[in-house]
Amino acid sequence: MSASTAGAQRIGELLADPPRSPLRRLNAILASDRRAMLVAFVGTIVASLASLAQPALTGAMVAALQQMDLQLLARIGGVLVGVAVLGSLLSAGVNLVVAYAGNRLVRHFRDESAAIALKVPAEKLVEHPTADLVARCSIDSEKMGDVFTRGPIQALGSLVLVGGSLVQMLLIDPVLTGSAVGLCVLALVVIVIASQRLTGISFERQEAQGAYVAEVTRALDAVLTIRAFVANRFAIGRLASTSQRLQDASNRTARAQAFMEPLVSGLIQATMLAIVLIAFVRVQSGALPVDALVAFFLYTMMLVGPIAGATETVMLMAETLGALKRLVELRLVTERTPRVTLELRERLEHETLEEYGNRPRADPDVLEGEISFRNVSVTYAGAGEGAGGREHALSDVSFDVPRGSWVALTGTSGSGKSTILSLMERFLVPSRGLILVDGIPLEDRDEDVYRSQVGYIEQACPLFAGTVRDNLLLGLDGIDDAECWEMLGRVGLGGVIGERPEGLDAPVGESAYAFSGGERQRLAIARTLLRRPRLLLLDEITSGLDVLNRTQIMGLIHSTMGGITTLAAGHGRFATQGADRVLVLDRGRLVEDGEPDAVAARSALFRSLIAQ
Repeated sequence: MSASTAGAQRIGELLADPPRSPLRRLNAILASDRRAMLVAFVGTIVASLASLAQPALTGAMVAALQQMDLQLLARIGGVLVGVAVLGSLLSAGVNLVVAYAGNRLVRHFRDESAAIALKVPAEKLVEHPTADLVARCSIDSEKMGDVFTRGPIQALGSLVLVGGSLVQMLLIDPVLTGSAVGLCVLALVVIVIASQRLTGISFERQEAQGAYVAEVTRALDAVLTIRAFVANRFAIGRLASTSQRLQDASNRTARAQAFMEPLVSGLIQATMLAIVLIAFVRVQSGALPVDALVAFFLYTMMLVGPIAGATETVMLMAETLGALKRLVELRLVTERTPRVTLELRERLEHETLEEYGNRPRADPDVLEGEISFRNVSVTYAGAGEGAGGREHALSDVSFDVPRGSWVALTGTSGSGKSTILSLMERFLVPSRGLILVDGIPLEDRDEDVYRSQVGYIEQACPLFAGTVRDNLLLGLDGIDDAECWEMLGRVGLGGVIGERPEGLDAPVGESAYAFSGGERQRLAIARTLLRRPRLLLLDEITSGLDVLNRTQIMGLIHSTMGGITTLAAGHGRFATQGADRVLVLDRGRLVEDGEPDAVAARSALFRSLIAQ
């Protein structure tokens, strides 16, 4: 297992079972990249010791200068330069190591949180809308890098500096304050000019981050379709690609920043040296001993920085732990509690044995298409705040669908048609009651195995940025171009796509704006029919088609999916044509169930619906 894979695995384990203590959580994050942590700790300690040696060497150099011992002065000066260069190089190396480690850590959190977000149950998307999920995947994940770049490792270096500086503390000379302020302002101007080079690099990183957030948003906007086509791997692959580009841009920024900090440190040290030289004039007057003044001032400056930065470090770690908490919450959102009690399961098993026990089945994972709703209710999030003030989207609905039948779901808007389809796709779970598919509770089936056999065509028919081929083969392998062209021709898109020079590689574009609503629906229908599903769910699929195309598409589905259990939700006569049975829903209740002609004879509501 590679170090990167091991790190990603540790991040997954951290989100699944985080330690209770904040310090343990920080330690767990650092432990995700032990090699980088060890190198950074050792490098930081050595660099801090090198920094602590510089004031003493400077004092010794001044003493040699007082004695006019030029040979000793040159030797000490050479050692001082060597120590300063060594400290700067070590600092640059440590900065680069922790920056790369932080970027790897952020990528692991991004990839893991994006994979989790794609599994958020549909009923919880109200509490966690797309913007919230995008923020957790991007902004909160980004904060995790501070653990390496601005956290415990830097605190260790500051602790070494503070401990060494406190030993050398002396009373300060206020006369030097004016000189210090002027020289610090000059150093600040140089730093600002040098930092201008970072602007372009930072812009590239922001662009890469924007591309990643946009990709996450696109994936989450179509999360139900991705789930229906068992295309999580496809979506995660696209996210990983943009995530890698963002990591590369972050590394370019890190390389520039890694050498900016030593530059700043060098300017500050040069400023302090200049102040020492100014103070030498005062020393000559006998006001202050030279050695004490130089050592005091340098150690004081070393002390001020870490103390000033301690508050910022604590705040940053608090923000990081808060971001980690939000990412852990994202993992908890995906967990579902089984609703079937032991007593209910025993009764269900007894009834199922009586109903299905004598029928041989070669493979229980292969769908045959028998559906049974038993007293199913779905409660709105926030009872009493549903459509029209109703408490239930579905209320005590029961029906059976034989294998291979076409059942039309019709009713007024908000009557519960789409809710039934969402239940069948496992986007929602019932608040009460049970759904059986071939005698097996739906919630007991493996989601991916089940969904890979279910064809789902929704009213919005979302398409994805990419090519026509990408959209046709979403989550599907083993289909050649000839089959794609055949299906496009059958849905009436062969000419439209064939006119484009790129053919199947023609770009679809953001939100499929290059296609009309009807063309989008037909492409989505072709995508579903290519999968040869064993259960078909249709949600208002002809709403964007004219009469001729409606007839063509419905005829195609009937001829292609003959013998496949189909639940088709819709309004008007087209929704019920060719149906074996009709279920009429009104305000979440099943009010009619039977053959279309029989229901039309006794239901005024149904007659008004098919008259539209």
